[in-house]
Order: sequence, then C-alpha cells, then structure tokens
Amino acid sequence: MKKSNIYEVEFKVEITESESKQFPNQCKDKNFQFRESTAQHDVYIEAKPSPYGGNDLKRYRKEGDKYIYTEKIWEKVDDGTMDRQEVEHEVTQEEFEREIVKYPDAVNIKKERAWFKGSYMGEQISLIIDSVKFDHSPQMRYFVQAEIDVEDVNLVAAAKERIINFLKAVLGREGLVESPGMFSMAFKRL
Repeated sequence: MKKSNIYEVEFKVEITESESKQFPNQCKDKNFQFRESTAQHDVYIEAKPSPYGGNDLKRYRKEGDKYIYTEKIWEKVDDGTMDRQEVEHEVTQEEFEREIVKYPDAVNIKKERAWFKGSYMGEQISLIIDSVKFDHSPQMRYFVQAEIDVEDVNLVAAAKERIINFLKAVLGREGLVESPGMFSMAFKRL
C-alpha cells in the first residue's frame, strides 16, 4: 500500500488493444518487472468541483482481497501547475459494503489492472495497464499510466515531464494526449 499524504504524479494515455498486448514486452525491454494483476471495483461516492479544475473525489475500491478508501484533492503547485494529493487507508470489507450501499447513484468502474515496476534514468516508476469496459463504450478500452510518488509538491512539474518523456520512449510516440481520469470518462461518457 502506498504511503498516505503523498503526491502521485501520473500521466495516463489511451492505447489500442494491439499496443496493450505489446506493452508487457516493451516493459521487459526497459527492465521493468511484472508485479501483479488484479481485478478492481471502484465506487466513486462523491465528486465535488475543485476550485482548481477537475473534481475532488472520494472513492472506495475493492482490489483483490483489499478494501481501500481514498480522497483525491486537487491543489495548485507554486509554479502554477495542478496536481492531485491522494490520501488513502485500508478499510474492512464490512465498511466497504456498508458505505457503498449508501450511494446507489455512485459511479462504478470495474477493470483489470496489471502493474510493472522499474527504474528509468535512476528514478523508480510504476507502470499500470488498465483494461476497462465502460457501460457507454461498445468494447474494451486500454490505458497505460506511469507514475512517480513525490513528497514535495514543488517537485511535481519536473516529475511529470520525466514521466511523459519515459512514456514517449516506451510507446515510441511523440505526441501523447493525456487521458481524463476514469471517473471523468465514466461520468461524462467519454
């Protein structure tokens, strides 16, 4: 489980089914190791517009046999960029089940997630491949996300630039378009 009160600097890109099948080998070529694959069920119980753009979120997640509560809060960094602080802790299965029934209109997202870990230019990076079937999409969709954890909010912009450069190298693409978050895609039916 990640430390609480950290900044997960991340960049997510939608990829094709073909790219999703090739991606594990590309990870191995960059000396990234497969960690695990789990089914996830996310239940977004609250979304409030942030004064900085996007939504501040409260979410419960079932991940394998773990249950996690997370709050995601947007902040403005000193250099003017935006980042989201995540505070999370494990909860019991009973709390998960008791709380999610209180929100019958919650946004639910189910996905398969595979994790890879490795180092790029001396920095630890987590790579994630999500396979998601949104209710509004006729077929499965695929996303790759790279993230670096930082404790100092002033390091966010530089960490994001390193992540983007890394993804360009791994995917062999120049023009990367950042995907919206899973909540936004499900809620806005993107």
